[in-house]
Amino acid sequence: MNYLYKGWLKIYKKEYKGRNFEILEDKDAVGALVEDTNGKFLLVRQFRVPLGRESLEIPAGCIDKDGLTPEEIMVEELEEEGDLNIKAEDLKLLITFCPNIGISKSTYRLYYCKYNGVGISKAIDDQDVFESLWLTPEEYLEKIEKREILDVKSQLAYYMIMNKKMTQF
Repeated sequence: MNYLYKGWLKIYKKEYKGRNFEILEDKDAVGALVEDTNGKFLLVRQFRVPLGRESLEIPAGCIDKDGLTPEEIMVEELEEEGDLNIKAEDLKLLITFCPNIGISKSTYRLYYCKYNGVGISKAIDDQDVFESLWLTPEEYLEKIEKREILDVKSQLAYYMIMNKKMTQF
């Protein structure tokens, strides 16, 4: 492969029909929308360097640990980012998608699960995440509309689960 850049992310050149394309080789990933017994959803606050500001997102992580299934990695992320003890079998796959299909073939597995308890917003001691927040569906939508939630996985999770709730998920 003809790499143009080899860091944590890699970029390589690929020729197709006489044109050169730059392809991003990044990691597949997982994310989960967690709902507590009060119908609130878990989001985490972290600083995103490309944005130059904080972001609210569902808990997520890269599939980058050998020997672990995507579900096991998601369980680890929920422990680290949300201080939750969720079992892999409690995760329900909502959708698998390619978030950057024009430049990358990486996939994203989006899960949903119920947390058998009441979520409590609190500070989190994680390398990336520093706060967990539990939001009502109305608060979640308001943060999407105010551009406080920008990333596609968190927006997609909200709209998918609200649609499923309207159709008896």
